[in-house]
Amino acid sequence: MSTQPVTAETGPELRVYRPVKRRMKLRELWTTREVAKMIGLRDMKVKYKQAALGPLWLLIAPLGMLAAVTIAFSGVTDVNTGDVPYLLFALVGLVVWTFIQLSLSMGAQAIVGNNSLVRRSAMPRIALITGTLIGNLPPVAVMLGITLIGTLAVRGLPLQIVLLPLVIAWAVVFTFFLTMLVASVAARFRDTVAMIPLIIQAGIFVTPVGYPLEGAPQNIKFALSLNPVSGIIEAWRWVVLGSPDTNVHVIAIAGAMTVVVAVLAWHVFTRLEVTFADVV
Repeated sequence: MSTQPVTAETGPELRVYRPVKRRMKLRELWTTREVAKMIGLRDMKVKYKQAALGPLWLLIAPLGMLAAVTIAFSGVTDVNTGDVPYLLFALVGLVVWTFIQLSLSMGAQAIVGNNSLVRRSAMPRIALITGTLIGNLPPVAVMLGITLIGTLAVRGLPLQIVLLPLVIAWAVVFTFFLTMLVASVAARFRDTVAMIPLIIQAGIFVTPVGYPLEGAPQNIKFALSLNPVSGIIEAWRWVVLGSPDTNVHVIAIAGAMTVVVAVLAWHVFTRLEVTFADVV
């Protein structure tokens, strides 16, 4: 396992490791994979081992989310999803949304919540972000499996399902960099940890998780299109469900926004990384 350059401040009972200011390389995502895997497995064990129902939450949680979204949107108003059953339509949106939601919720504390590792080890800090995403994969994988099986049974999978690995990779890359940005800011400004749940709760209403973007009122449709998650969900629905009314422009906007988020997150994380040991 490779480690990053550090300086160490020692005392009677304390050794604080600080990364030397440097230019972080993308290859560190690969060289720190084993550390990230251990962190992700640790988070999974803690999450499910201490729960009364244990791994059953992998099934209960997505079904509960699906019921909540169905009641909030389809149960209150008429949502037109064309020839796609509403449950499948909502499930695809929930797969993406759940991964982003869980990653941001845990990612806000990825640095702060691992203060002993940050201060007393030379562990590459980027592994904390990657580990957060790994720890959230099981429930999302279960939801995706349910979605694919349901779609195959009800309407069959479209030809473009071969592009599924690409949209999965897109969602993972976007979520990784967004989580990196949130974790960096949260380490410096603790208010961010409290704000993230509020943003997530509001975010599901401004993201086409339980409703089609094309069915949104014209006066807010453009604003919703600027939400990068909207384009990612649109791409997923086209690939998994073969939705004919996919908005290509919204997908293009999401692609551009993903690049912006990636560049910004990388710059902020690299800039603040040297201060993590002092502020956590």
